[in-house]
Amino acid sequence: MTTLHTASYALQRQKLAVERTLYARSTEESLLAARWASAWHKLVQRKLDQDLAARMPQGFLLRPTSRVLH
Repeated sequence: MTTLHTASYALQRQKLAVERTLYARSTEESLLAARWASAWHKLVQRKLDQDLAARMPQGFLLRPTSRVLH
């Protein structure tokens, strides 16, 4: 799988986790879904940063917060 394909899949999973957080029937279910949403968000960010780093010339320094989805 390509990096962008993986990021797209992770973004879809993050969306589902956020929806589960919003429509949870209990506090515990909501907290668990929120943790999953956070984990998927971190994966999306990492994959986008990897893709950007792969496109940059060698020796180019990249700040860790280069692409933020908020």
